[in-house]
Amino acid sequence: MKNEKLALKLCAIILLLAGVMDIIRGFTHTFRVRYAAEYLAGIETNSDNLVLMSAFGISNLLTGLLFFLILWEARNLAPYVLFIIPVSYSIGSIGMGYSNVTLESEFKGQYIMTVYLSICLIAAVFYFVVVAINKNKN
Repeated sequence: MKNEKLALKLCAIILLLAGVMDIIRGFTHTFRVRYAAEYLAGIETNSDNLVLMSAFGISNLLTGLLFFLILWEARNLAPYVLFIIPVSYSIGSIGMGYSNVTLESEFKGQYIMTVYLSICLIAAVFYFVVVAINKNKN
């Protein structure tokens, strides 16, 4: 049980950091949209691209704030949320592949996102493994 609490605490800390990162991403994509488009994504700064970047920033602000709310009110959901994050991005990737959407720009943020999604998945799986081990011991 002690290991399970420690694993949950680890997941809560990672969800907190994910929330902070999403708030930063949201601010950057929404309030520094031209900078984010040109220097981070490496895409043209036409109006349509900036609107899409801003919309993505709004969703980042939303998820960041929701992560904080989850930690405040339902911390035990942290590992499940961490698992849902990479699953959602994977579903989105499958959808983009299905729709023949390909990456043409540099999108430097993709490397940070790979680390972000990997950490979320590893932490969630770690928690579920600890829970399974504890169940087998009992």
